[in-house]
Amino acid sequence: MEFPTPVGGTVLPSDFIPSVLFAVLYGALLPLVAFRLVDKRSRSIVLLSTSIFAVERIVIYSLRAAQARSDSLRVSSGLITYLQVSFAMGFITIANDQVNILRCLLVNTTFSCDMYEQSPPSRDAPLNARNHRKVDYKGFFGGWLRERFTGQPNDGDPDYPKRRFWFRRAQEIGSLLFIAAIVPSIVAHQHFGQLISDQSSAASVFRLRYAGTTVALFFTLIIAGATMWAYMKLPRVRTKSVVVLLSVCTLVSIIAIYRLSVMYNTTNSLFSVGHNSLNSAGAKACFYVFHVVPEWLATLLLFSTNIRQVFGTGPFGDWRKADETEKERNKRLERQKKAARKKEKAMLDEKAKVILE
Repeated sequence: MEFPTPVGGTVLPSDFIPSVLFAVLYGALLPLVAFRLVDKRSRSIVLLSTSIFAVERIVIYSLRAAQARSDSLRVSSGLITYLQVSFAMGFITIANDQVNILRCLLVNTTFSCDMYEQSPPSRDAPLNARNHRKVDYKGFFGGWLRERFTGQPNDGDPDYPKRRFWFRRAQEIGSLLFIAAIVPSIVAHQHFGQLISDQSSAASVFRLRYAGTTVALFFTLIIAGATMWAYMKLPRVRTKSVVVLLSVCTLVSIIAIYRLSVMYNTTNSLFSVGHNSLNSAGAKACFYVFHVVPEWLATLLLFSTNIRQVFGTGPFGDWRKADETEKERNKRLERQKKAARKKEKAMLDEKAKVILE
């Protein structure tokens, strides 16, 4: 009886060096991840899932390195299952964060000056400190010239509450679609290690693996399409934002396409060296080049970019379900006034203390 071949093949002694290499590479990202989470200028929860992913990858490649040197760990059904679940969900986790980032990018284009205080970046860049400068830029989607703004509304820019509403609903639907990608992947791989001795559920695992990856690829392409549409149709969309989003979408798509191209393989033994076993040197190289490297590059790109500044996410992203009511706005303004008075009093007390000394 045959069972679906593990993506990446069986961990063999030849996997030891690349596993150690990528454990070190992800370890090298930890200071950058920690900096983005600690520094108040770049801290934002929109990359929380990718942060967890980066830490978890150190564990994954450490386990793969241990497997490469241990015959007993190499055939551990629990460890095989864990690795397959992790590789199936990792790129989906990265893609899911892109939905939240894209929401901020889209929603920020809908605010007028009067509504700007409700936008995610308003805490970082108050409206009265905005740069009104306009920039001419040659778009990389064509040879046309288009006037660019610096990200904040200018006097007279209209407000688009309906557009804002539908952008938020679209993001919520997108999150549900990613759940539709994650659930089949988890179900398909949760008992993957048991397929080695019991192939009764091999057919369902085969279908579910393809279902989860296909949904993830489909929605990643939607994110890329929405990003290009925003660049060409909406005001105040920064070019760097578009480049970052499209780059990450490209890397995630490479992973998904690679998985779709190899998941049809079946084998009758973990240690088979046949073409379908994914244990050959060429198959291993493809796994690292088209699955492992894009994951690391996507993580590096996201954390080497100040997402909070480039996309205007603020510390919490666009967390509002709807615009403020008048009552909610008055309460918020009252809290801000109290906080300002408290801060002013503290500064005066500090000055008085210095004078007395």
